[in-house]
Amino acid sequence: MLPALKLGRLTREEIEQIAVDKLRQLQMDAFAHKLSSKLSGGQQQRVAIARALINDPAIIMADEPTGNLDSINTGLVFDIFKDLSHQKGITILTVTHDLDFAKGADRVIEMVDGKISA
Repeated sequence: MLPALKLGRLTREEIEQIAVDKLRQLQMDAFAHKLSSKLSGGQQQRVAIARALINDPAIIMADEPTGNLDSINTGLVFDIFKDLSHQKGITILTVTHDLDFAKGADRVIEMVDGKISA
């Protein structure tokens, strides 16, 4: 909830409802009141994605967003990113070493040794 609270556009109650909705998208709403130290790495990653979504940004920049996730949760995150991009017009800029994740993207720009190669 912190990014939305910091922005200050909505009431705390409205922000909490949006936060729970974002967690539900990532199948994490059951963990809404757990301390982050009690979550697995993959669960923490999904909470971070929900946090990035809370203020409905036009662009999301994600560095290895599925790095700690199993294949099922990687697919879930990819589907959410694809939906955000296609349905809501949000640009998703993702850095990843996961070739399967990248293959599903609308556009891939490859970097090798610090130089753009494709």
